[in-house]
Amino acid sequence: MPRRLFPVLVAAAAAIVPAGALAQQERASTLPSYSLVQLSVLSAQVAPSDFSSTTKTIRSCSEAMKIAKANGWQAERKRFVHPSELPPQLRPIMRDVPNGEATPVLSEDGSALHVLVICSR
Repeated sequence: MPRRLFPVLVAAAAAIVPAGALAQQERASTLPSYSLVQLSVLSAQVAPSDFSSTTKTIRSCSEAMKIAKANGWQAERKRFVHPSELPPQLRPIMRDVPNGEATPVLSEDGSALHVLVICSR
């Protein structure tokens, strides 16, 4: 599993291409892209089993945002994420997850827990 998911991808993209140019290029692209919500929490703040069971109930991005707010978790919206920007190990997972549902729990060295929810493709 990837050590750092989207924060690393976003930082790399920002370092390579100015944000305005990247946004224009993504909007004009004919390649499929994801609109996502990423929920994150430090593993010291919640048991992985509790995080997993709670996020498995998610059925929409708005519900994901409400759950994050109610539990004090970080929620971040990401738009125009192309599959090619995802770590190779994450691509098949994202391809198989239905819109509105969360991925299985992803972890970075056990210090933080993450799930991604696909809002649209």
